[in-house]
Amino acid sequence: MKKSYLLFISLIAVILIAAGCSNDNSKPSSAKEGKEGGTLNVASQSEPATLDAQITGDSDVKDATRSIYEGLMILDDKGNPQPDLASKVDVSEDKKTYTFQLRKGVKFHNGKEMTADDVVASINRWIKLSSLGKTNFAGAEMTKVNNDTVKLTLQAPNVNTLSLLADPIPAAAILPKEIVDGASDEGIKEYIGTGPYKLKEWKKNQYILLEKFKDYSAKGREVKKTPHADEIKLSFVSDESTRISGLTTGQFDVALSISSDNTKQIEGSQNAKVETSPGGFMGLFYNGDKGVFKDINARKAVNAVLNSKDILDSSYGSSKFYTLSSSIVNKEYPNYYSTAGEKEYNQHDKKKAKEYLKKSGYNGEEIRLMASRDYQDQYNTAVVVQQELKSIGMNVKLEVYDWATFSDKMSDTSQWDIYPVDWNSRSTIFQGFWTTKGTSVEKSMDYLSKIKAAPSVEEARDEVDAIQQYVWDELPFTLIGHKMNINAVSDNVRGYQYNLGPIFYNMTLTK
Repeated sequence: MKKSYLLFISLIAVILIAAGCSNDNSKPSSAKEGKEGGTLNVASQSEPATLDAQITGDSDVKDATRSIYEGLMILDDKGNPQPDLASKVDVSEDKKTYTFQLRKGVKFHNGKEMTADDVVASINRWIKLSSLGKTNFAGAEMTKVNNDTVKLTLQAPNVNTLSLLADPIPAAAILPKEIVDGASDEGIKEYIGTGPYKLKEWKKNQYILLEKFKDYSAKGREVKKTPHADEIKLSFVSDESTRISGLTTGQFDVALSISSDNTKQIEGSQNAKVETSPGGFMGLFYNGDKGVFKDINARKAVNAVLNSKDILDSSYGSSKFYTLSSSIVNKEYPNYYSTAGEKEYNQHDKKKAKEYLKKSGYNGEEIRLMASRDYQDQYNTAVVVQQELKSIGMNVKLEVYDWATFSDKMSDTSQWDIYPVDWNSRSTIFQGFWTTKGTSVEKSMDYLSKIKAAPSVEEARDEVDAIQQYVWDELPFTLIGHKMNINAVSDNVRGYQYNLGPIFYNMTLTK
């Protein structure tokens, strides 16, 4: 989801990772003109509900915590997993055992040195609580070999294991064992990692302030993390015009989540530029557990009436900022791209929609369409969807919340019937967007298991098509189209990177 939510990540992780990484912005620009020190000021569109990176796929959580926590693996700028807190990985012949040698001398922000005990506690918690862990590693266990070595044992081979451990959404973050032991399933109580920045202050409803971790070292790592700024300040600015104004006046160095309508304003400011990158897809997610959309015909009615071009034009303005596509994975990534089920896409057939609605037995019940204005494209999508559903006789109430409230309500299927959200781009399929709240996962697991067990992506072609067809047949969500992610960066910034989201720790400031 925009916040990048949780679920399609299993299957889609492989394809989508490539999508999020294979663009010019994934490589850092020259930092030669940058200076050490200073505060990097970032304007974020919303405040994270938590800084526990293991338990949520929200984009704002990932953006805020990516500099705080690290994992055993990390994605390079081509979307390939590389050792991070691990120094070496050995894989057994049967592909069911992964042995990780740990880097020595790595310190947590509280001064404690990382050991195998911390890794075991952290990864087993991530397997238990994260959407990626629960979907991909059921029955798996991390165990200690010695103080510098751990072993992950799987119930069945999974071709995406290392990519999943490297994915930042939700992150397989390594935490001190005592913090894991003292945490509930709802979240950790202290936010301590091994990353290049540590949490200095979280002033609710205003900002998060990170400070450089002086004992940090990326020595020997393939993917470098070099904290240049003394501090990173993420200010919560829900109003986009305020984010843009702050950028152009010098208050902010980076402004996240810019709508396509405002790109010309930024480009004309002469002191900032627009940075675009694959941003995933916009989807309309149904509550299939209870209510009107438990009936497949009601979901088919919505899917039949939607005009994807009208929705995407409203959300992104120009077609250069979106792509009409029925494939969960972008066409740029052919391994997982599929046209299966495409006849069900973008039908905008009102007559057909009304026929499905009649079959569903719909009798004027109020339908709660939930949206957040913190993400303007999602809100714009909801407005158009409301009008299109009303045109076939649905009684639709649009309920608008801030993102934190939206996220809370999403977890309670008694609170909503349908909502739009966009998912972070990935380069593979490793989880399943159908695992989102409100949708049963049982039917999808057979498809997912076959893909994970395949010796290679090429040999999983039939299963990739089958799972794509499943999405269009069962409609856990309706895919509306793919978007471009747009951020804005001051000319004062050097070293901007984007890899499944913006990366702040390598940025420098010229003044």
